[in-house]
Amino acid sequence: MAIFNKKIPGAQPENEPENTPIEEATPVAADDFDFNRYFLAERRIALENVSYETTKPAQSDSGYKLTGRDTVVAQVIGNTGVKVTYNRTLKFEPDGPFTLSVSYAVMLIFNPGTRDEIDWKTVDVAAQFRKHCAPICANISSRISLLIAEITSASGQPPMIIGMAPQQAPQQK
Repeated sequence: MAIFNKKIPGAQPENEPENTPIEEATPVAADDFDFNRYFLAERRIALENVSYETTKPAQSDSGYKLTGRDTVVAQVIGNTGVKVTYNRTLKFEPDGPFTLSVSYAVMLIFNPGTRDEIDWKTVDVAAQFRKHCAPICANISSRISLLIAEITSASGQPPMIIGMAPQQAPQQK
């Protein structure tokens, strides 16, 4: 069994529960964060929001520049898990014909045996998600690109196909 792009050594088949002993709470270093340990293999990915607004373009002698930004944010949901939201926003500078934002949410369910090992208020889950869950980020980015292509082609124009990656947090030395 593999989730989050890692194989789980000694993992039980999905229909058999795993008996994981509860260990003493230990601090978790940023490089040691293991999604397979703290979250169940079950995850739900769902379209959360689409916002498309047409605008009257401002006059521009030099044309328009399309800017895009991908962001990832995480929110702890009680004792249930963590909701990670991946958002892509497109807009023009100066204000152009539209602004567009598409968000997907991933619900990560806590592993009940390890949930209390760390203080979730001190872990930057969004940064860890960007770092350790590249296949999920790529999957969501592809879904967002397809939606943007469909939306931008709906008015008869060629589709805008834009592949991006979430912005990485600056490395601390």
